[in-house]
Amino acid sequence: MGPRILVTSNGYGGGGRRILVVGGLLAATVVGVNAYRFFNNQEPDMTLSRLRFTPIKLQSSTQLTHDVKRLTFALDNPNNRMGFTASSAVLFRVKLANGKSEWRPYTPVSTETQRGTCDFIIKRYDHGTVSPVMHGLEPGDQVEVWGPIPFIKYEPGKYQDVGLIAGGSGITPCLQLARRIVGDPSDHTRVTLLFSNKTADDVILKEELDRIAAQFPSKFSVHYIVDKPPAKNKWTGLVGRVDADVVEKVMPPAGKSTFIGICGPPGMVATISGDRPNPMAQGRIGGVLKELGYTNVFKF
Repeated sequence: MGPRILVTSNGYGGGGRRILVVGGLLAATVVGVNAYRFFNNQEPDMTLSRLRFTPIKLQSSTQLTHDVKRLTFALDNPNNRMGFTASSAVLFRVKLANGKSEWRPYTPVSTETQRGTCDFIIKRYDHGTVSPVMHGLEPGDQVEVWGPIPFIKYEPGKYQDVGLIAGGSGITPCLQLARRIVGDPSDHTRVTLLFSNKTADDVILKEELDRIAAQFPSKFSVHYIVDKPPAKNKWTGLVGRVDADVVEKVMPPAGKSTFIGICGPPGMVATISGDRPNPMAQGRIGGVLKELGYTNVFKF
């Protein structure tokens, strides 16, 4: 058996998971036929595979904030789609300066049907191992991908309302799921996004989110909240931290027909939805969401 590698990620905006890779393959809790189906997942027009890492090249890099970039990768075939589904992530393998390889999962923000390229929003952590490498990539540089790594399997129409609470770069799985819902004409689920950041300058993808809200007004709404509003410029969003009053004000009401997804820094997630006993477990619903009676909750 190959080396056991523990992958730790802040690629979900602080809501990252740790994924045990054994001999280069994700350790799944499935056996027999289910395991075969899990690993033999590749279709003819998709880049991702769970049987091997696939090389892709950086096509372009756009600085969104002082520590966040949007990276667009060209896939191995211009006619291919990446091959992820909502909601899931992609495992990246990069070479470090010491010649060793390191792994991190990141969530795509492009659509599932996009072909030839795939987009990722990646925050740089000064003391991180992989994010500085990702930020240092130049067009033409190559990395390798594996996956997809599933979060939840979204079922259209299962819920009447989906509420998404994101903090910082934790917007990525929330945007992925929102795109999936609003992009399906047969899915009439309403999506409400609450996006929390430290300052107005830290709000990434605002134009894109506002455009989706304008295009799908009956299906998607977004509310912004910042700790510190601009001193001079007018701020029309909410101010402060996400608490029970804010959630009750903007999120769909608790009930069987409401689903809440949350992704952000660990402290934020713990306060709003309860802590996770370990990175691979959801843990009990707690915090603000428990106080308000929400029962269908997922911590990305």
